[in-house]
Parts: sequence; structure tokens; C-alpha cells
Amino acid sequence: MSQELSDLAEAIIAYQKKYDKTDGEMAFGSRVSVERFHAIKTGELDPTSDEQSSLKSFISTKP
Repeated sequence: MSQELSDLAEAIIAYQKKYDKTDGEMAFGSRVSVERFHAIKTGELDPTSDEQSSLKSFISTKP
């Protein structure tokens, strides 16, 4: 099954590539569990509004 990535997932992936960040580093920095972070990134789970805000805030900053 082919599924388009959400804008947030695409932004997360671009940030990870640009700054060489692992899922664990991203989850820790955005205060989202690694399991939920990975599920959000792969499109298996829709983030809560708090998670979405936290992730957007994290990726809008430079390491």
C-alpha cells in the first residue's frame, strides 16, 4: 500500500537528513516517545496537537 507522507513527516525526515539526527535524538529533543515518534514519521499514527507543536518547534530550530 502506497501512502503519501504528511507535511510534518516530510519536514522531520528533511531535518534528520540535514542535521544527521537519529529517531532517538529527535524523540528526546521533542519530548515524544521513540515509539510514537517513529509511528508519526512513518504515517502509522497521527500526532496529538501537543506532539505536533513540539515536533514543529524542534525542527524549526538549528541544533
